[in-house]
Amino acid sequence: MNTDYIYWTFTAAAQCVSTFVALLLTGYALVLSQIEAARDRDDTLQELHAVLRASYHARLTVLAWLTALAVMLSLLVVWDNRNDHMAPMWLMSAAAAFDVIAIVAGLGFVVTIIDPAKYQKAAERELEQQQQQQAPAEVRSRTSAEEFFRAFRQLERALREQLRRLDLVGNERDGKNAGSVRQMAAALLDNGSISDDLHTELLQLGKYRNLVFHGHVREADAGMVERVTRATAKVRQLG
Repeated sequence: MNTDYIYWTFTAAAQCVSTFVALLLTGYALVLSQIEAARDRDDTLQELHAVLRASYHARLTVLAWLTALAVMLSLLVVWDNRNDHMAPMWLMSAAAAFDVIAIVAGLGFVVTIIDPAKYQKAAERELEQQQQQQAPAEVRSRTSAEEFFRAFRQLERALREQLRRLDLVGNERDGKNAGSVRQMAAALLDNGSISDDLHTELLQLGKYRNLVFHGHVREADAGMVERVTRATAKVRQLG
């Protein structure tokens, strides 16, 4: 019985799967550098960048194990295949199945990392997780995103006023170069103007604001609006 076709088929399969994943990882490195560049340009993407990296790492881990298993099974078929008898059908079926699964999983990962709406989807998932962690009464308390952003702008204005008062802004009198809430809170903390607790609260509020903004959601947690209002009052009392 001529079983050369089995030898060449699964030898090529192992090479194709490994080469495909190697090219995929190269493309992922390029996409990751673009994501990091976008984060450096826009500080509000900091939290989403961490969420995306964690998600990509989890999927790459699964893909790496799938690829290793697919290649090992294909090579096992090649090793077990003989001129007088071919490899067991169950082994060839398993190797072929894992080859296909590895390629499909790789293509799915490619579609995910090049998705132009990846930031929005990541923000939506993170917001949904936060809502699931809240108490039922808090989840039902909702308000419009516009109301939340109005309250948050007051917080940003209060932070900039404190930075100007302490001469921590720079040369621009309008305070536009004060940076994000994360940067302004860090400046006030380094100056000793705010406590660690208030700094942590400002970071949490800034993270929620970024998730709502990049998630393009229309509703926000009413409890977060109250927290923003209280934080604004604390910042204004610094003066």
